[in-house]
Order: sequence, then C-alpha cells, then structure tokens
Amino acid sequence: MDTWRLRGNPAPALRRAVLTSVPVGAALLLDLEYDQDVAGAIATASFVAAIVAFDAPARTRVRWQLIFAPALGAAGALGALTGRPAVLAVVTLSLVAACGGYFAAGSPRLAIAGAMLVLAVLLAQGIDPGAGAAGRVFLVGLAGGLLQVAVGLVALSWDRDREGSERAEQARWDRNRLRPALRAGLAFAPAAALSHLDAFGDHGYWIPLTVLFVLRPNAVDTRGRIAMRAAGTVAGLLLATGLAETIGDQPVLLALAITVAGAVALAMLALEYALFTAAITTFAVLIAESIGTPTLRAVDERAVATAIGIVIAACAVLVWPDRRREAPADG
Repeated sequence: MDTWRLRGNPAPALRRAVLTSVPVGAALLLDLEYDQDVAGAIATASFVAAIVAFDAPARTRVRWQLIFAPALGAAGALGALTGRPAVLAVVTLSLVAACGGYFAAGSPRLAIAGAMLVLAVLLAQGIDPGAGAAGRVFLVGLAGGLLQVAVGLVALSWDRDREGSERAEQARWDRNRLRPALRAGLAFAPAAALSHLDAFGDHGYWIPLTVLFVLRPNAVDTRGRIAMRAAGTVAGLLLATGLAETIGDQPVLLALAITVAGAVALAMLALEYALFTAAITTFAVLIAESIGTPTLRAVDERAVATAIGIVIAACAVLVWPDRRREAPADG
C-alpha cells in the first residue's frame, strides 16, 4: 500500500533519474530553441519509456526497453488512428485500459508497462495528429524508447559494479485480476468521454490520466492514492505556477526545470506517491507552458480535470467493489 513516507533510499533512484532524464531534456531544449516539434514529441516518448523497469539494474532495463520501444510506437500509432471520432476514441481507450489493467495480473513491471502503453494511446489521442500521421507517431515512440536503451547501455558500462544484476522476474497470472482490469476499462469510458468536452480545451486527457494513476487493482490502494493525488496535485500546481512566472520566456531555464521535475517524478514513482504526483504535475504544467498554453489556464484545467478523474476512480471502486478482501498491491 502507498504511504506518506519514503519507501527506500532515494539516492540511487535520483542518480538513475538524472541520467535517464538527460536525453529527455536535450530533446526538449532542441524543440524550445529551434521549434522542432518532433524533438519535443521524442522527449515525451522517452520520458514515458523511462518509467518502464526504472527500478531495475541497467542490464534488465535495456532488455525491457528493447521490447517496449516498438510497443510504445505501436500504441502511439493506435492513438493517432483512433483519435476521431470521439466514440471511437472512447471505445479504443477503454479496451486498451482493460488490457493494460490485466497486465497487473502478471507482475509489477508488466503492470507499469501496461499503464504506459495506455498512456501512449491517451497522449496520441489527446494530441490528435490524425490517421495519416500514424507512421510518424510510431517512429517517434520507437525513437523515444531507443533513447532509453542507449541510456541503459551507458549506465551498464559506466556504473557496472553499482548497477549489479538481478534474477529474472517471473510473470504469474492471477485470474482474480480480471475483475479489476474490467473495472479499469469501465472507468476509462466516462473519463475518456468527458475529456472530449470543449470546456477542457486541449487538456481534457488529464481526466483519464488521473484515473490511470489513481485507480489500483484493489479498493484499499485506490483510496490511499486519492488522498495522495489530491495533495500532490495542489502542491505541484502551486510550484509549477511559481516556476513558470519566474522563468518567463527563457527556453534553457524552462527545459532545465522540466527535466528536473521529470527526474524527481521518476525517482519518486516507487518511493512516495504524493511527491511523485507533485513532480509529475509540475512537469505536465511546464510542458503545457512550453507549447504556448498560458500557465494559469493550464493550472485551472489541470485542477478541474484532476478532481473529476479522482471522483471517477472513487466511484469505480464503490460501484464495482472488490469481490473479496485483497491484500494491498505492491508498487
């Protein structure tokens, strides 16, 4: 179960997060300085890919990323193909969410990989590049994943002794997880539908994004994450607003702030969920600032969308409760 205290020593995770975030920040700076949108898209894909097997030694991360990179590209392409009309987007995202939720039946890392594939579909649908751009979106996702493969190879050669090794993770499928997976799919249906309302502008995807990060395989963990998500979001919104107003129109500082926020989010993902939420909120709002969305508008949309996503996640476990009392899930 998630708690309000650190679940381990943050130093190794922070060191790994800094290295992992270097290509993300470099690609983002290229976008901000030279208006290269494809570089910004690759930066986003690289950040999503970095979350998969982030806690593993470099050798293991490389193996996971080699498998995940083409899957990430395919998920993004699927999002591009199904972004319009809204009905197709909602049905597709709900089905993908149910499949991704069932990955939790295999292992913690498969659960994270499944969630990141759902996120890739969600982001591609939110950006809505169009069906004709599916091939380009696939290449962007593949490139982002391969950037993290390169990071893993650097870490393996640079820090071989400290990285160490681990035993292979065995996937053990639990049929009892089918119920939470279907619950996730059903929760994503209204979340995805609401995300298409004009009231949220280009940031409606924050509603299903909140559901993705809050809804857990059991009700106990979901309730814990609701409180932590709310607290972290408020802190992140305040921090992001202050940073955006202070940085202003300075691409280098903005890219640096986004990179640091992303690194902290990666490091805190498995250590403390409220801090992860604060960091990822800061990351998301500053990304919105980097593409020209007024900071105050992004904050307002993010707060409302997050609140709606939390309500949907809470309703999902109330309407469709656990069949039996389950032990809290790890991670």
